[in-house]
Amino acid sequence: MAKSSKQEIERDEKKVIYELMRDSSQSINILSDKLGFSRQKVWRIIKKLQDDKTIWGYTAVVSNEKLGMKDYILIGKRTAKPVSKENIQPVIKKGFEKLAKNNFCILVDTYYLNGDYDFISLFKAKDLPDAKRFQEEFHKMYQNYIQKTILLEVLFPVRENGIFNPRIEKFAEFF
Repeated sequence: MAKSSKQEIERDEKKVIYELMRDSSQSINILSDKLGFSRQKVWRIIKKLQDDKTIWGYTAVVSNEKLGMKDYILIGKRTAKPVSKENIQPVIKKGFEKLAKNNFCILVDTYYLNGDYDFISLFKAKDLPDAKRFQEEFHKMYQNYIQKTILLEVLFPVRENGIFNPRIEKFAEFF
């Protein structure tokens, strides 16, 4: 069997990635059938992508009603003061997740940004008071480094993790 070129390998990897992004619960058998690859090839590609941290993990998109929670977004702007290494450690050591958990929240996504704001965090909380408590505790933790935060409640998720909401017809209720 002839070895594949680097471009062919990258193209095959992207095909697997795109399929997993559409539905990460697909079995190797289903993926191999869809892509026309052998099971072994799909397994090798996925293993390589996991080993080189291209694939970080897998997640389930769950209805908030089932969890009894709502989605919130925390947007923040830093001060010009440089953040010390000591204050970066809680982020690196997952202290932000612990802060959320201690305030009865579940951290979903956090991004460091370039633009008018410096970060955005998406999280789940039972209600607005829990979300505000998380925002306040975050301010306390980084009081010298945070100029401003904005807390938003998500009214309706149209799309999450690339998946359209199966209850999309309820979106009309917001207009």
